[in-house]
Amino acid sequence: MTFKAFIFGLLASFGFPWLVAVVLPFSKMRSLEPIKYEEGAAVSGVFIPKRDGRVTEGSIIYGQEGCYQCHTQLIRPTYAGNDVFRDEWAGLRKTADNADTRRETLAMDFEGEKVAHLGQSRVGPDLANLGRRLEQNLKGSELTPEDWVLQHLYNPRGVRNYRVGSQDLPERSSCPSKTSLFELVALNGAGGGFLAVDTEEGKGVRPKDRARQLASYLISLKKDTLGQPLPEILNHNPQATVVE
Repeated sequence: MTFKAFIFGLLASFGFPWLVAVVLPFSKMRSLEPIKYEEGAAVSGVFIPKRDGRVTEGSIIYGQEGCYQCHTQLIRPTYAGNDVFRDEWAGLRKTADNADTRRETLAMDFEGEKVAHLGQSRVGPDLANLGRRLEQNLKGSELTPEDWVLQHLYNPRGVRNYRVGSQDLPERSSCPSKTSLFELVALNGAGGGFLAVDTEEGKGVRPKDRARQLASYLISLKKDTLGQPLPEILNHNPQATVVE
């Protein structure tokens, strides 16, 4: 083999995959154009995910805490998997009481975020629509979505009242406790904002600002069509059968 053939072999083996896996996706994502709503749609303007500063900071903390290593935020298209049809992952199924709000993940969903948290694996469930799932599953519970997330971050296997069917999900959680996001302080004269968790007498567990920012980010994950319908060109919503 000549040196020239060797160089061309290297380019073919490593250059082409790098071009396809890195350069082309990067160039496409950095120049996303806002999608306009069609004339006559229920809303007007363009489809752009809206986030406030607290949620943006929470997204950074999500990455710093390594949550992406065990959770994805990617509802795959139907030809690539069954994510859309998993209970509430992609939205709410059509029933006699509500419309079908399920949809696939779009590149535009990550517009404005410094990092698109697609995730590395699914040791835990996908979080793309976690905020909507919490709203749905905590109906009738004394816990708010923020309460649940904070208690889960502090003790993933201690929080309850989040079920899918007959399964109490936290009992099966392998999520590590994020106790560094909380502080143990004396109850006497310390004000409020404590978690409803068991601890040593006279002490209470209070979330730090990082915990609250992370919680705000997680409960903001509502990537179904409720509240912000999709332009028709982006809407790949499956047609579910009405559940009696």
